[in-house]
Amino acid sequence: MDRFLIVSTDGHAGLPMERYRDYLDSKYHAAFDEALPIQREMTRRAEEKLLLSEFNDKWRQGIEEDLKGAWDGTVRNRVIDADGVAAEVLFPDGITEQNAPPFGAGLALKPWGVDPELQWAGARAHNRWMAEFCRDDPHRRIGLAIVLMLYDVEEALAEVKWAYKNGFKGILIPALMGDREGYNHPRYYPIWAFCEQHGLVVHTHSGPSPDYDYQLPGAIGIFLTEFAWWAGRPMWYLIFGGVFEKFPGLKFVMTEVSEFWVPHLLEMMDVRASVKHTSGKLGDFRSNLTMPPSEYFKRNCWVGASALFDEGSMAVRHEIGIDRVMWGTDYPHPEGSWPKTREKLLTYMRGVPESEIDAMLGANALECYDVDEAALRQIAQRIGPLKSDFSAAAA
Repeated sequence: MDRFLIVSTDGHAGLPMERYRDYLDSKYHAAFDEALPIQREMTRRAEEKLLLSEFNDKWRQGIEEDLKGAWDGTVRNRVIDADGVAAEVLFPDGITEQNAPPFGAGLALKPWGVDPELQWAGARAHNRWMAEFCRDDPHRRIGLAIVLMLYDVEEALAEVKWAYKNGFKGILIPALMGDREGYNHPRYYPIWAFCEQHGLVVHTHSGPSPDYDYQLPGAIGIFLTEFAWWAGRPMWYLIFGGVFEKFPGLKFVMTEVSEFWVPHLLEMMDVRASVKHTSGKLGDFRSNLTMPPSEYFKRNCWVGASALFDEGSMAVRHEIGIDRVMWGTDYPHPEGSWPKTREKLLTYMRGVPESEIDAMLGANALECYDVDEAALRQIAQRIGPLKSDFSAAAA
């Protein structure tokens, strides 16, 4: 094939706020009607506090119709065709175009300051819509179900089973655990077991963070320093907690986390697990492991490299593992590569060996997700970027 197959492992989709009402159980309609104007106002204030309005408004000029692909499948296919993308992994949206799920069920998924019952209602509303959205084009849309597994495990497991039955390829779990049991707790084993057995990929995504006071100096800098840490944190719970030891086939992806730090973290974890003189006094923390932490990463984990993908990411791709890096456009978020995906790809990947580009753009995702490779290669042959454009000679 003379074109690359791109599976974007970071896409976002969600309804305009008011349309989630149609996917809620009717008993939550009154609460939704009361919460909707509050959610709109909070979104508006967030844009003002974080100085996003001016940036977003300027960025959206001229592409307003294309942004409707966040919920309109026809528009979305046209947009990703132009981007050269054959398929996408679909996360819920955040602030973009004000289409986050209701009741705190958006990307943040904070397990505090919310009513768990209402948050579950919002998550299920999004999952129901996402199931429909993916059924409209099952080859190109790799849906993730929001699963609030920090509350009642049986309830969460029921949603995971529903997600599998309805064609989802993975789940999004809260990155922030708050004062709930961490992901190394045995209570979550039934969920890990089902995901392993049925090939459902477990995900976290950047964005969730503690409640910062953005009126204080440096708050944005603090967030920008920490956000990837919060999204990555469940990974070391799963590694040191022996979850990957007990469930060797479980797949975990952390997305949009600035890849440059990953090799250093893995090195540090291996050092900690080696029981140096400085940590030996702390007791047993590795007898449940049969491999160094970095080996579990190499077997069970992937990085969804997207909005923050740059020369720093390319510089560490071999240290992370070429087979562990999956690329994404982050459409329709303004920090992503769209609508200039081709230019960004050529900037950072031209001259890179074809086998490496092929792995990062699509082959690794084919390994990670249960998708129809033949169908996607047909699409890629029609719209994928030409391999010849990426040769050093084409520069």
